[in-house]
Amino acid sequence: MIFQESADRAIKNKLDLFTKEPARFAVRAMLAGLFLGIMTAFAANTATTVEAAAPGMGRYAFASLFASTLYIIVVLQGELATGDMMFMTYGAIHRKNTLGKGFAIVCFVTLFNLIGAVLVTALIANTTIGEAVTTDSFIYNLMVAKLEKPSGKLFIEAILANIVVNIAFMLSTQAGKDFTAKLLGVMIIIPAFAAMSYEHSIANFVLTALTGFEFGPDAIPGYTVGNIARHWTIVWVGNYIGGGLIMGGIYGWLNLTKTNYKD
Repeated sequence: MIFQESADRAIKNKLDLFTKEPARFAVRAMLAGLFLGIMTAFAANTATTVEAAAPGMGRYAFASLFASTLYIIVVLQGELATGDMMFMTYGAIHRKNTLGKGFAIVCFVTLFNLIGAVLVTALIANTTIGEAVTTDSFIYNLMVAKLEKPSGKLFIEAILANIVVNIAFMLSTQAGKDFTAKLLGVMIIIPAFAAMSYEHSIANFVLTALTGFEFGPDAIPGYTVGNIARHWTIVWVGNYIGGGLIMGGIYGWLNLTKTNYKD
């Protein structure tokens, strides 16, 4: 299945559901936040154990397990804002939707991704493992490092993160109903962004909420409303450029060709 055909179908489904049944569209977005929350917590706890046994390897354990999250979202058809950035930009170029409607869909999905992330992390923080986590854990150190990053670095890493994420979306979308191919398409690329500590806005919703519930804002350096707002805003914009303008824009333009050389 070529990307042009699968993208057209995906865009039509998103537009139909958003227009006709926005409540169901919202729940799909919340589910993506839920899936991210569950797998992020699992990956982070595993990374803590691995890091204790093999210093420096925790991030690779985290990245490997975290990658499965996108596979779950793709197969169970959750709505992820960072993927919709690509699809809606691609759709606007091919006149499937307007830029305004595409932007509205991305904002809508972002909001409900956040709601799903907050709800599931509130539950996870009250589990046995969630209550036992300490400031020596992988997730704590990861959050502190993220909040310390300067704005310029956040912006660059956010662009790169959503290029990587949407490469995975393109690979998995073209796999059609071949779920093994979808898994391979995700697993070969997603660890690159997680292990390199690139910045993904929806994953950061999960990390921010989970660490806030587990440790409390006062226990995390830089965990202030102003700094989190700075972080979330810059990363979201960078993600839109990487996933929307670069991946959606470039491949949207490439597939306007009058030749058969299309993705």
